[in-house]
Amino acid sequence: MNAIIGLCHFCEAHGPRPLFCTFTTDDDSRTTESSKCPVECSGCTSLGPDTVLVSRDHNGLIYCSRESVPNDDVTAFLRQAALRSITCEVSWSKDGGIVYFSDTQGHVLSYMFHLKDTRARGLKRLFSIVVLMKDKMYLLNITPVLSEHMKKIAKELQQLAESVYNNEQSICSQRALRLKTGKHDFGQSRSLMQLTDEKDIFKRLHTHFTWMLKTGALIYSENLYTSQDLLNKLQPLSTKGTIFEDPCLLEPINERISLREVEKELSKDVFRIIIYCILTGIKIVIIPNQTDCERIKNAFTILLPKSNKCLNIEICSSHNVTQSANVCILEKYENKFYCKMNNVPLKYPTLVNKIIKAMDNEKFTDAVLAQHMKSLQLEWLGIAKTLKASVQASGEKSDSVNNLKRVLGVSQTDEILVKHWMDNYCD
Repeated sequence: MNAIIGLCHFCEAHGPRPLFCTFTTDDDSRTTESSKCPVECSGCTSLGPDTVLVSRDHNGLIYCSRESVPNDDVTAFLRQAALRSITCEVSWSKDGGIVYFSDTQGHVLSYMFHLKDTRARGLKRLFSIVVLMKDKMYLLNITPVLSEHMKKIAKELQQLAESVYNNEQSICSQRALRLKTGKHDFGQSRSLMQLTDEKDIFKRLHTHFTWMLKTGALIYSENLYTSQDLLNKLQPLSTKGTIFEDPCLLEPINERISLREVEKELSKDVFRIIIYCILTGIKIVIIPNQTDCERIKNAFTILLPKSNKCLNIEICSSHNVTQSANVCILEKYENKFYCKMNNVPLKYPTLVNKIIKAMDNEKFTDAVLAQHMKSLQLEWLGIAKTLKASVQASGEKSDSVNNLKRVLGVSQTDEILVKHWMDNYCD
């Protein structure tokens, strides 16, 4: 598990401080580096700057415990976690730890507890155990298990500290002494080894924290699924009759010229009209003039689903073509293409605008652009199938269909495209 587990305390001289931390690494140099944190007092000391506790897993993973993390940014994050876990992110119930989030630094699971100490203010010291992680969902999923073990660690430390406290109070009652004199020189905070009278206390903590890191990785694993894979896993029958049943497959781009080359050859305005005609089912007639029209025709196959890639494009050798409202004529004069069409739209459908915007994006290579085209196509095919199912159930002019169009972002300019796709590409 990629996380850092730390023990923090409240020093009466220096405030909240991280005291001891455990993390995983695969770099042996982390086991020999000295801790960078200066020793401020005996209470802020755990292993010492030159001591590192190391455990190795069978797969080569190293569990490393030391006074500080050998990374300045993580050290600052750990100090912030120590401050918040002891001063403000505190739960006085005994249900478990508290999770709080920071998008800039990371996410924290913390558990605050106290240990009895005859020399401390109020006869007790505040400690906390924190788990630092970048993955929010991972941390939330393993919180119940880690919280339970954090409570066990705290209880073990409290029992050790209470035994020392009771022994010291039997010799000299600090409470009675303070009430009688009204004064007390608190001095430096005592170390955890002195509070618990356990020389190997940090070795115990290393074992506990290592178990938490290892268990967190074993009890919860994350698998990445595509939408289709996840639907097939959860509900195998749910993809039947949907856009996932016959997915849009991408043809090798080396079998045709790219749309960017066609755009340069046709000009941007003509190219936009041709895309509009293809997506809305308007017939296109190409009159060849020393131009390989089949090459241009094949380039547009990417705009429609593979199973329905029969483009309504006709290559006509005659120049005497009758122009009508539902026909777009593409012809070349003096090395320049011209488009003849009666009803050129003032505003183009959303899909046409998205395709043009993607082609203008210089960061998209031809291969990436082709994949993006298919994702846009799949999106609008899903919209068309959703609307068709709603129309069949409620009627074309029902309020539910109109509301669904608003939710799906289908504007008036998209109506002609969606209707054509509903009639021809939605079974």
